[in-house]
Amino acid sequence: AGDALLQMLTIHLPSPHTAQKYRMEMLYEGPKDDAAAIGIMNCDPAAPLMMYISKMVPTSDKGRFYAFGRVYSGTVSTGQKARIMGPNYVPGKKDDLFLKTIQRTILMMGRYIEPIEDVPAGNIVGLVGVDQYLVKTGTITTLETAHNMKVMKFSVSPVVRVAVEPKNASDLPKLMEGLKRLAKSDPLVQCFTAPTGEHIVA
Repeated sequence: AGDALLQMLTIHLPSPHTAQKYRMEMLYEGPKDDAAAIGIMNCDPAAPLMMYISKMVPTSDKGRFYAFGRVYSGTVSTGQKARIMGPNYVPGKKDDLFLKTIQRTILMMGRYIEPIEDVPAGNIVGLVGVDQYLVKTGTITTLETAHNMKVMKFSVSPVVRVAVEPKNASDLPKLMEGLKRLAKSDPLVQCFTAPTGEHIVA
């Protein structure tokens, strides 16, 4: 069944090289003729790096996450210096922007990870060392004038809301840390503090 499914995917789904030509406008927030947009459209590994982080995957290291996403343009590599832009980043401003080094690039294959030197456009990859700068999603680029990739929209809203509190008030910092990790690892979970002071998980 696995082989049949894989064969169907390769036959019926367009390759990144083909798909990004017509999907670029739906993927990128910036002008459609800048270096980032052209790189995305051509799925060009030699263009400036444009990568979208779609989710955080918990690691065996307590409290740390792999930033999992897809390279749309350029090549991402271990030790590369990049701009990490959160969803609230506005071009020209410094809010939600970090200039950091990517510690490691890894291939994620089910439960196993494989270190890899670099990953060109059109592939999915996990990054080590950027999780503390992003909450759930974000854009990673090497182009100073780049805009954000469009944030993924989920057509669902919370149906259950629960107020949580620790049995012992002294454990409140641990609860807050746990809620932070839960919100980071699940793109559909919302954790917030209500006006009444209650901690809500939705």
